[in-house]
Amino acid sequence: MQNGRRLATVLVAAALSGTAAPGAQAPAGNPAAAILAVQKAADEAYLKAVMSPFTAVAVQYFQPGRSYRLGANPTGVEFGDAPGGADVVELTLDGDAFVVTPVKGARPAVAKTAGNGDVSLPGTPVTSRTRLARREVLRLGRYLVEFNTSPGNGNARVFDPESPARKAFTGLKWYPPNPALQVKARFRPNATPSPITIITSRGLQREYFRVGTFEFQVDGRSLRLTALAVGSALKEGDELFLAFRDQTSGGETYDVGRYLFVPFAGADAQYVLDFNEASNPLCNYSPHYNCPIPLRENQLPVSIRAGEMKYPALQH
Repeated sequence: MQNGRRLATVLVAAALSGTAAPGAQAPAGNPAAAILAVQKAADEAYLKAVMSPFTAVAVQYFQPGRSYRLGANPTGVEFGDAPGGADVVELTLDGDAFVVTPVKGARPAVAKTAGNGDVSLPGTPVTSRTRLARREVLRLGRYLVEFNTSPGNGNARVFDPESPARKAFTGLKWYPPNPALQVKARFRPNATPSPITIITSRGLQREYFRVGTFEFQVDGRSLRLTALAVGSALKEGDELFLAFRDQTSGGETYDVGRYLFVPFAGADAQYVLDFNEASNPLCNYSPHYNCPIPLRENQLPVSIRAGEMKYPALQH
């Protein structure tokens, strides 16, 4: 669930490749049924996930070397230098990893996550200062803490499996399947990918590279979207990030925009941009996420009525 990439997007790829759970399968040659199956799989995954935007209850951003304490009790959690709570741990961003130190109360534990919203509990007790490895999650009472790092900063996000938002969740909001918006596209790579700093919904910064452009048509109109990647040298399977807005943004769909994630298959490969996979930034569901804002050049002058609509939990 890191870097704005969410569980539903992972399931989209699995369902379309035929590797999703049996309930997500659809008859071959029936594009609308396949799209519905993917949507159902995403909804069911969110219903089951103990770590998702619908269970996120707090987040704290860190600079290298900075420590905060996290306090937890049955009524909630709090970050600070001296937080309240029956259970308290100290968290420190040390280089490219977080360190946890028990302070008072019940012993925390470290568990593993595969990044799909599930955690292997109960975990291993933490009794002294411990450096956390990638994909390790801290359990503090009923709460789970996920750690994300990037060059120069990091964050700790707290999840409550008993959160009201999870209990109220009945599914995402989708447009009806629209196979006409599964469009063929040509990828034109940039000979020299250029670095770019993207502003996020929290006014922070995220670093990417402009690696190329997808050219395609919708309703007979020639369009293009700039593709971003976290590295400049693409290899097969790398993720191309297309953040875009269209004429539905701010009305039927989320104000910030929507995302597509496309695996790189080579400069000369045949691509299909499936806008039925267009997903909302996680900040549509929770204020505890930080989402890249689409480039101005990725404002499409057409209405893309496919994929996710605005989720009604937050209106901002």
